Amino acid sequence: MKPRTTNTLFFVFGVGIFSYLVYRFGIQTITRNIEQAGWSLLYVIGIWFIIYLCNTAAWKLVLGPEGKKITFLQLFMVTVSGFVINYITPVIALGGEPYKVNALSGALGTRQSFSVVVVYRMIHLLGHMLLLLTGIIAALAVLGLPPVVDAVLILAGVLVLAVIGMTLGGYRKGIFQRLVAFVARIPFLRKISDSMQRYEHNLKEMDEVITNVYHQNRKKLYGAVILEYVSRILMGIEVYLILRGINVETTVVSALFLYVSYSIIINLLFFIPLNLGAREGGLALGLKSLALPPLLGVYLGIVMRVREFFWILLGLLFILLTNMKQKSLSKVL
Repeated sequence: MKPRTTNTLFFVFGVGIFSYLVYRFGIQTITRNIEQAGWSLLYVIGIWFIIYLCNTAAWKLVLGPEGKKITFLQLFMVTVSGFVINYITPVIALGGEPYKVNALSGALGTRQSFSVVVVYRMIHLLGHMLLLLTGIIAALAVLGLPPVVDAVLILAGVLVLAVIGMTLGGYRKGIFQRLVAFVARIPFLRKISDSMQRYEHNLKEMDEVITNVYHQNRKKLYGAVILEYVSRILMGIEVYLILRGINVETTVVSALFLYVSYSIIINLLFFIPLNLGAREGGLALGLKSLALPPLLGVYLGIVMRVREFFWILLGLLFILLTNMKQKSLSKVL
């Protein structure tokens, strides 16, 4: 399927899901919460512009020589659109990854695009896990939470450390060839392993893209992870800004704890379509632990959804613009 045809399908899918979300929440509810949030909503939308800039800069750092074929603006548009598609993917938030591969394939080729998307996804994961770990440690050290909450946070911290270890292992030794070797050890999956081994050369090339970032461009890798880490801190500050917008007294550490709370719940309940209710539930649990009204979680969740509506529309516009550019290029060629 041609890249612009695929982009059109992503665009149509996105418009459909966006329309459903607006219908589900209701125009009146959205309007009322925009009025209640006031100027703080503009700050929240603005902070996500900075977050997406950090995401794009992190990705640009690890693209290597091939990155010269893609401008920062083009990569920014692909980054925003990819995250938007991830958000509106009904069950598992990975729908944006095929879009990113498709959008970059014209400049980099499909194999290279797939590899750099995997490289960035791993960096994005590392930044997320490191921020979760920071939030957990800060909450345990500063907030004086109930013992049950402390125990849950300690368990979450152990799991986060395990994910960080596995991700770094992927950078050191590759992913695809190790995955084939793992599948080969499972009796009922050996046929799949045999099929995958036909592409051993391609898998090796894709692994080299991943491991080269760690072995040859480690400073850029660390720089990219730091940028992703900063972007996650800004997500915690988003919670702080929304609460301060309605004059709720809180601290940045408490806001970071609330971000960690809903982030953990969303990841545990990844199978819930569009995370409906999962974020609000995580926020309510976090607010209760901080002795704040749990109902504030509903308000926080709705304001975040309103912010998402803005970026969904912008992301869909970026998909349309990318599609138009690919169409004009094909006419020139």
